[in-house]
Amino acid sequence: MQPENHTFLFPSEAALYDAIVVGAGQAGLAMGYYLKQQNQRFLLLEQSLAVGQTWRDRYDSLKLFTPAEYCALPGLPLSLPQGHYPTKDQIADYLHRYAQHFRLPVLLRQKVVSLTREGNLFHLQTTQHHFQARQVIVATGPFQVPFIPTYATAPGKEVVQVHSAQYRNAGQLPAGRVLVVGAGNSGAQIAVELSQTHEVHLSVKKPPRFSPLRKWGKSVFWWATKTGAIYAPPSTFLGRKLLQQNDVIYGHELEQALKKREITLRPLIIGFNQQHVYFEDHTLGSFESIVWATGFRPSYEWLQIPEALGPNGWPLHQQGISPVTGLFFLGLSWQRSRSSALLLGAGRDALFISRQLT
Repeated sequence: MQPENHTFLFPSEAALYDAIVVGAGQAGLAMGYYLKQQNQRFLLLEQSLAVGQTWRDRYDSLKLFTPAEYCALPGLPLSLPQGHYPTKDQIADYLHRYAQHFRLPVLLRQKVVSLTREGNLFHLQTTQHHFQARQVIVATGPFQVPFIPTYATAPGKEVVQVHSAQYRNAGQLPAGRVLVVGAGNSGAQIAVELSQTHEVHLSVKKPPRFSPLRKWGKSVFWWATKTGAIYAPPSTFLGRKLLQQNDVIYGHELEQALKKREITLRPLIIGFNQQHVYFEDHTLGSFESIVWATGFRPSYEWLQIPEALGPNGWPLHQQGISPVTGLFFLGLSWQRSRSSALLLGAGRDALFISRQLT
């Protein structure tokens, strides 16, 4: 599907909007759905060239571990068979179609470079325009800046390094041994894929625990939604238990590859010497390439309202409600529950925030 501008209202720099949403990913689009129901005058600002582009830019083999029936945003089902695990392009197409279906006023190629507040109004400066709004919902999501840990020494220049955000397929990497660092769901999928063409070693903090996708004939998401576990707030006993878990949900293939010795587990890295990597167990290995599946960090340098951010640069909020009147956050990990950063929970959290708007 070709990139397309979804803007149906000409952006007026003189206009005062009731609300502006920063980000038109799954959380921002769900917010747009409820803003339209409320007849608010609003815009969604998206820095990408197309709605869904963030999904489309991930690695080629990416599949969700959530069945299609648990991936829909409010008001529009995902037209895929029940039990099917969507690919990244199917999700990108769905988000594109969602914006079109509800004629949401998405303005593309609008990277926000500053958000300030004067009196009761917010001022947003993008690379192209200046906007004013009474309320702002920051829906930029939890995956912003790729994170690579630093060590006292670094790999040699001959070692090919890519973060999972830049990884597309095995063809990017030279022949030889690959070290994948991090065994979350992305690290697990990438390690399994690379094991078909390379000798793969996987560096982990502790041996991964695997959760099956199905239990007693039902998807784990069927059980999680029926019992309400996936919506348990982090302040509850169940929420705290889930928060402490670090299971690889889409890990069946990795579990089998480890049993067949197709992938070798390694402990944490402590340093480098050219192509050699030193590990915590006092072993070393030589690798031609490294894939860093080490996650992301937030980036809010553009949010120039100090009282909205903590000393670590992370948003201050209670269930997405900022201490700054009129400023909200949406789509953060564990914002209200385990579901908050998933398609499954985007609509639920957007509805909650929409009820806080004036």
